[in-house]
Amino acid sequence: MTLNEKQQGVADAAKARAELYGTLSQLKDRLNYAQRIDDAVDDARHKIAEQKRQNPVAFVAGVVGAAAVAGAIVWGIASAAAKRLR
Repeated sequence: MTLNEKQQGVADAAKARAELYGTLSQLKDRLNYAQRIDDAVDDARHKIAEQKRQNPVAFVAGVVGAAAVAGAIVWGIASAAAKRLR
């Protein structure tokens, strides 16, 4: 094996190592679900804050609507449970 072939082999190994590290980094980012969830929660939090700042009336109406829907669901479940207990 000549010196030039050794240098080429070392260069090829370094290139393969760099590609492997890049692939591993991409996999780590894709498979780190906890971080992805944290990022999504942060994004949602920022969007909600921006909506609240831009249009507070619509924001309050949305919160009231969501609370009404949640209340209706809870009421429906509670009344169904009460009917079963009778």
